Amino acid sequence: MSVGRQLSSVQGQLASVRGQLASVRGQLSSVRGQLASVRGQLASVRGQLASMRGQLASVRGQLSSVRGQLASMRGQLASALLAITLAACGDGNGDLGQARTEPGGARDATVEVAPTSRDADEGAVEPPPAPPPDDEVLAEGAPAGTIPAWQAVVDRDRYLARRGQKGTITGRLGGEAIAPGAKGVVRWLIDETEGNGALAVRVGITGPVPAEGTRLAARGAWALDDQRRWYWQVESLAPLDTPAPAPPVEPPAPPGHQIASGPPPRPYRPASKPQDGGVIVFGVIRAAPAPGAGWLIGDDSFSPPAATLLLPGERSSYGGHDLRQADEVWELKRGVLYWVRIERVRRRTPDALPTIRAVTAPVKVQ
Repeated sequence: MSVGRQLSSVQGQLASVRGQLASVRGQLSSVRGQLASVRGQLASVRGQLASMRGQLASVRGQLSSVRGQLASMRGQLASALLAITLAACGDGNGDLGQARTEPGGARDATVEVAPTSRDADEGAVEPPPAPPPDDEVLAEGAPAGTIPAWQAVVDRDRYLARRGQKGTITGRLGGEAIAPGAKGVVRWLIDETEGNGALAVRVGITGPVPAEGTRLAARGAWALDDQRRWYWQVESLAPLDTPAPAPPVEPPAPPGHQIASGPPPRPYRPASKPQDGGVIVFGVIRAAPAPGAGWLIGDDSFSPPAATLLLPGERSSYGGHDLRQADEVWELKRGVLYWVRIERVRRRTPDALPTIRAVTAPVKVQ
């Protein structure tokens, strides 16, 4: 009897296990159903994404069409303006001067600007001066037919070796510079007319290298090194026997637009209270939008505008052909204080912001 009871107990347990297995199978079937539902939902989402991509492609096509129409309208507007201009010039038989993109000769006409009533109060408006020819003396005491080293950077488009354009630049020979692949020994040639040593060009010298500090006239032209950076390939060197310009009282700055750090010399003033020939401490409110346009500065970057500052070497290139590279422009940051020594403070009107030209490189206040 005991064996029969045990068999019955085992059979009952087996039946319970079978029931549990059946329950697990049911749960698995439910999970499979849920997975199938999720797959269906994913397929639906993929379909919606594909539809959205198609709609985006259609929108892009419409935008391209609109851009084409706008370009066509601009062309028509330009043609209409040209026709109006020609009509305003009379019968159209007069000479229409071409836009100058290369240095011109003596036959180029100059345009005189008639002063307005406002200009009459402040002085007649003068037309902008034309860039000096190569043979004109640009720096006091410099030999005829030469230009300061940095002027060749500003007007680089006029002295390119690949065009056979050559010039003669003057400066003081500095230390070693880097220009991979340049011909000859590479040195800095430091501009003595502005920047207190900060404005310098890389020169490649193939002959004997003069001693550092020698004042030179280097004839040559701009070429590119292996890193696509400009350097002055020297054709010939000649010593300068003219007196050297008087340097500022501050120690020379390192060449290459490097921003040094140090305390401002005393006495100094905030940018809102500049003094002719003095030292100012300032913060950048707005960077110069273009070379020569000036930096908007204040006592700090978050104070009211106090002046427009022109840093050494900043002026526009002739014809707008500016070929300056990243290491040939000043990089100043907002939220940082700098100091410079300045020239005379200039104001167009008593209420206008003054325009200040720095004679030294900017130094980060330490």
